[in-house]
Amino acid sequence: MHSYTFNPVSKIIAPGEVYFIVAGVVRSDIETVWDNVTKAKNVKKYFTSDALNDLDTLGEVLWVWGDETALIEVDEVELHKKIVFHWNAPFVNYAVKTEFTFEESNGRVNIKIKESGWEFEVYGIKSSYANCSGWTEFLSALRVFTEFEISYFNK
Repeated sequence: MHSYTFNPVSKIIAPGEVYFIVAGVVRSDIETVWDNVTKAKNVKKYFTSDALNDLDTLGEVLWVWGDETALIEVDEVELHKKIVFHWNAPFVNYAVKTEFTFEESNGRVNIKIKESGWEFEVYGIKSSYANCSGWTEFLSALRVFTEFEISYFNK
């Protein structure tokens, strides 16, 4: 197994009021979408270069993109409905809160990702834009992988 270097998750969690919400629809059943979002073996097929531990288990998860790593602390899981975690935001010295919600309807799964806690200042705004872009890419990659079995990042 590869050994990764990562920063511990900040003890300062979501001190600010800035947040964003991104959402998408995936044509599939809730079990498949849930597994593609939460299982490390699936996430690394379409979004990360490596992933350790599953998002549907409380505790630490590590996502890796080449030389970049992100330690995630999963706080709450409600099977097929919700995942809440916190992790370090880029460019700032605090963690932000991330909440995924899932709703199945007519062979589709609606996913919302709300990320909150940035302070309203230059680096907080810059960080929120970076993460908003990342989660938008995540939803696109998830949809292409789930619906067409194609890796968005040509893995």
